[in-house]
Amino acid sequence: MLHLPPEQQQGFYRYSPMGLKQRGPARLFAHIGEDGTLGYGLTQIYQNLIEQGRISPPLSLLMQWIESTLQRIRQQLDKLSTLLADVEFLHSDWLNWTLPPGETFSSEYVRDRRAMGQILTSASKAAIAARLQDDSPFLIETRLRTLQKRQSLSPKDLASGSERQRLRFYAELEQRQRDRPKVSLIHSRDGELSDREFARQRLAGTNPMILHRLREADRERLQLWSTQDYSLATGETVNVLDAAAQDRLFLADYPLFQDLTSTDLQLGRYVGNPQALFYRTEQGLYPVLIQVESGSHWVTPTVAADDWMRAKLYTQAADMTHHELIDHLCNTHLSMEAFAIATSRQLPVGHPLYQLLRPHFRFLLAINTRGNTLLLAEDAAIEELLAPTREASVSLINQSYRERPFTDAAFPNDIAKRGLEPEYLPDFAYRDDAQLLWEAIATYVSSYLQRYYRDDTAVLLDPYLQAWAAELGQPLSDRPLNEFPELPSWLPAGFAAKTGIRVESLPDYPRVPHFPSINSTNQRLGEIQGLQQLIDIATHIIFTCGPQHAAVNFSQFDYAGYAPNAPLATYARPDMAVPLEEVLPSPEQDLKQMELTFALSGIIWGKLGDSQLIRYEEEGDRQILRQFQLRLESVELEIQQRNQQRLNRDGVDYPYLLPSRIPNSINI
Repeated sequence: MLHLPPEQQQGFYRYSPMGLKQRGPARLFAHIGEDGTLGYGLTQIYQNLIEQGRISPPLSLLMQWIESTLQRIRQQLDKLSTLLADVEFLHSDWLNWTLPPGETFSSEYVRDRRAMGQILTSASKAAIAARLQDDSPFLIETRLRTLQKRQSLSPKDLASGSERQRLRFYAELEQRQRDRPKVSLIHSRDGELSDREFARQRLAGTNPMILHRLREADRERLQLWSTQDYSLATGETVNVLDAAAQDRLFLADYPLFQDLTSTDLQLGRYVGNPQALFYRTEQGLYPVLIQVESGSHWVTPTVAADDWMRAKLYTQAADMTHHELIDHLCNTHLSMEAFAIATSRQLPVGHPLYQLLRPHFRFLLAINTRGNTLLLAEDAAIEELLAPTREASVSLINQSYRERPFTDAAFPNDIAKRGLEPEYLPDFAYRDDAQLLWEAIATYVSSYLQRYYRDDTAVLLDPYLQAWAAELGQPLSDRPLNEFPELPSWLPAGFAAKTGIRVESLPDYPRVPHFPSINSTNQRLGEIQGLQQLIDIATHIIFTCGPQHAAVNFSQFDYAGYAPNAPLATYARPDMAVPLEEVLPSPEQDLKQMELTFALSGIIWGKLGDSQLIRYEEEGDRQILRQFQLRLESVELEIQQRNQQRLNRDGVDYPYLLPSRIPNSINI
């Protein structure tokens, strides 16, 4: 087969050289063309001169004014394009300076974002008015400027202010046919974050990706905790060694955070590495103990109520921090970016793998590039709401990404690695619903790829497929430098060196850790050896872009949109016996947390398997897609039945993996 890679596409899709030393996820260089690269280079040279103190104050101030003015213009243009969502020109490539052609958001998507933004703005204004106990929008802005700082308010004032604004925020949402967070109703029912609900959220909350079963390798840790028996909220008594022997002990811990120091944290905010031990009773999971910090004493449900609640809140904050940085941002958005780039760089439009995967990357590069500004930039959401600094957060993302082999992240392998099979944990909403979707996607992918590849040899001999795999799985030191941006050849070498763009040498790690997995001694790095391996890879990618992202994204407002359940950071250290209100965010931070979690889960655009998004030319492919759609309809009915049982038992369902609520791609 003659191998002619899509050269024009390779020019548009380049990998960013920034962060190569940090070994993080491969990112798009969001400055398209040599003109974009040149503009970026000039900006970098200017920034370097500023940092070195080589620009006079007047010129520095002038350039800062120009930069801030341009930033305001860009923000206003973004707002304008959202308000004028029906004007196709504003969403075309005529105004696209950062993304490859065809990667920008569509007018239809922007209309949905506009509608969500209008609801959010209305709810936020109502919440601020309620906190200030003044319903006049005219006075909100002026009174905000004189609002007392958090430390001058009593805990009672903080609690009442936060509660007033929460209730008003939720009421405004409900007036616009949006639901308040599920967990706020659960807290109203239980009076607080109960032990049963705390445990249930490990399985059916925002982050079902942490819990694992304790096994023989954990015996040293168990010995530490085995000095006494423990009483549960149910009245049962647990001996941890006996419980471990019966495979009834489970742990939520966050070792990624164990080396964080005070300099890695925002002033006044805290996150640690708590360890929460759970026991499986006949009624479900219940917490046994929480060790708030490594090496510290542990607390149990029998201690003073406030001490136990503080321990649960520290665990919730660590869980949300890990969720936002790792389980959501890193393991879905950023981990899929390299696949989106390589698919356009190496596969022609008519290639069967391109046709299969491309619809599941719709708007991924657009939302990730937007996230660079809204989440990862200085003073953006991560720095504003989480405890780790921006630099520490990026470092945690890079570390976690590089330590996780691609195959380990596949749904069945992840469940097995954590020891959460049904025989050990009979009721696990995320696992049980995700299993239905994994099987449906695997059947669809298998049927589709078997039309184009008769056997393993056909896979091995496909030069486009192997070039795609090599770009992702070979050590970067074996890859060509032109996969990264190139400055115009007429520029002096000294200028190019100052921009930081030109890559002189590449490290020896691959873009995707351990991709593909090595299954035989004669398999080369970055080579797909057979049809089943290709099916597994494609299933993993589609599952991550659809169900996996849906599970960790659209649950955010339901559980973190109510800060007393899951604060994004705590505001007192664990060794400080302060009132619970002082552990939680201030009213201002509380509102920002509601705004962020609502915005992140406020749009469900596109539908998994939708024929409007997956447009096959071949009738045989369309028939396979129709079979997939029928399978998803069956899955929908089965999950609906399960959710009715969950409502009857727990008073809350798990709707995040209903196929009708799963987008076809990561686009929010």
